[in-house]
Amino acid sequence: MLICSAWVALILWLNPAPQSEQAMQSSLDQYRTRMAANKVQDGGTDHQDDRGGAAAGRPVAQPATSQPEFGPRESLMTQPAMPTSQPTPDEILDEIPDPRDTSRVYRERLERLERTSRERHQVESYRRVVTRAAELCGMVDREQKVELTLLECIRRALEHSFTIQVESYNPAISQTQIVQAEAAFDAVFFLDATAAQDDNPTGVKRVDSKSETRAISGGIRKLLPTGMTTSVSLRQNFLRGEPRVEPFNPLYNNAFTVEFRQPLLRGFGLDYNRRAIVLANIGRDIAREQFAQRVQDVLLNVERAYWQLARLRRDVAVLAESVAQNQITYLGIFDRQRYDATPVQLNNSLSQYQSRYVQFLEAVKSVFDAEDALKNLLNDPDLLLSRNIELIPTDSFFMTRFEVDLFAEVRRAIDSRNEIKQAKLGIERSRVETAAAKNETLPQLDLLFTYEVRGIGKSADNSFDNLTTNRYISYSVGAQFLYPIGNRAAHAALRRSRLQESQAVVTLNQITDSVVQEVNNAVRTLGVRWEQVPPQLLAVQAAERNLRALQARTERIDPSYLQTELSGVEQLASTRRVLLQVLTDYTITIVELERAKGTLLDYNQVVIDDDRHTR
Repeated sequence: MLICSAWVALILWLNPAPQSEQAMQSSLDQYRTRMAANKVQDGGTDHQDDRGGAAAGRPVAQPATSQPEFGPRESLMTQPAMPTSQPTPDEILDEIPDPRDTSRVYRERLERLERTSRERHQVESYRRVVTRAAELCGMVDREQKVELTLLECIRRALEHSFTIQVESYNPAISQTQIVQAEAAFDAVFFLDATAAQDDNPTGVKRVDSKSETRAISGGIRKLLPTGMTTSVSLRQNFLRGEPRVEPFNPLYNNAFTVEFRQPLLRGFGLDYNRRAIVLANIGRDIAREQFAQRVQDVLLNVERAYWQLARLRRDVAVLAESVAQNQITYLGIFDRQRYDATPVQLNNSLSQYQSRYVQFLEAVKSVFDAEDALKNLLNDPDLLLSRNIELIPTDSFFMTRFEVDLFAEVRRAIDSRNEIKQAKLGIERSRVETAAAKNETLPQLDLLFTYEVRGIGKSADNSFDNLTTNRYISYSVGAQFLYPIGNRAAHAALRRSRLQESQAVVTLNQITDSVVQEVNNAVRTLGVRWEQVPPQLLAVQAAERNLRALQARTERIDPSYLQTELSGVEQLASTRRVLLQVLTDYTITIVELERAKGTLLDYNQVVIDDDRHTR
């Protein structure tokens, strides 16, 4: 089995039927619906002021007695009425359309202006604006397009992300370390062989002492979990010498030996001798938590990149209309140079137009950068960075209120965050190392036992037969004591282990506080962004009405009027961009809250399966 698939595999929790994409989207929508508010207020209110007459209950301004020609009219309200419910998604998105929807949105805006405006020149001017804005939006349009849902981006990232692939090796590597630690208790077969020939002077004339020896031994050695070392071996020695003074020349000597060495203090016990296995298992668990954490980070980055791309594309559409408005204003003043437009006004409008065009070009570049960022996260071979492909996010911003219980969210985060689990495993690892360091401060006291059976003969067979008679049996029992004077190294190691254990506890507390802070910030941001949507939409609508009212004036263009109109164009674009940013932040904060809780995999219904089986 491949290393990547030995321990980690990512699957989406869905039924692999032919219509898997629809089933997955339905399942994901159901999950997110359960996360959303159980009850959302229905209905809506018209955010436009009713100008058809004084409504019942509304204040009415009466004309002064010196001005009988003016009839009663509806009074101006110092504080406009706030909406009693959230605006509809279509109402919001039509203010910040995607470039692919600008033709429809611009057409609807033009039709609405034709119905409400009595100034023909204003309608024609806005017709030129939408035409120019549509041309500008075409700068992000390319021949090769790929429409992507968020779910599809998650699929591609889980399947192709290099970051996930690199991290997936670590659990498999950790598993090999467990096997390596367990192998310390495997039996070891050994075989030794030596041969020697000696020629020594004896001091006697013409008499030399020569000898030839050969030895071979083999056996099995094994370490037991208690720390005991056992060995069983069989040894055969061959000796032949000159002059021949031995009873047997050559002489064969066989020996069967059993040895035991059991530590009684340092190195004794299952906990000490199995600590490498325990530490390897902890390392594997940490690697798994790190892998799950990295997968969540990848998913968070993918969702952030997806929604940022959606925001930047809509930002291009907003700025395109702003640039077109400034350009048409400039061209209108240019045409009126011979009447009432001055060079100051002309240059002022030209400066505003060119400045906004520079800003628009930067926004177009940001779209291309965002597409590359998303491609780099997906690492999909069908979406290579070298190919000029237009990525079109098809999902809309999330516009449903989330009911959040702060205490429950914090508790879930403490139970689920991978960083907290890793910190707890780190404490456990430090405690194992501290216990081992404490054992190593003890004196070394080992009990030794040796049992040996011997046999000799003129040949190897004869020697072995003599061995099997068990006539020559020897045994020994002993003890070995060792203690370094001062024992400073062991005590320093124990002190270091205890400090590292205390450090691990403090690290857990630090990570826990950081997690709680992340959850608090996400919950707070979620609530604020949701409450910002209605008033920001009102600000957009008010800015648009203000601009249309200014553009309806045709009597005379003076510097103050020109500056007011240019400010109105800028105000409309600014309010729309703020609305777009609020919606983007709200949608991303939902994902960040799930990441802060450590439940982003559940939120996207992604399962990490070590056995690589599909459910």
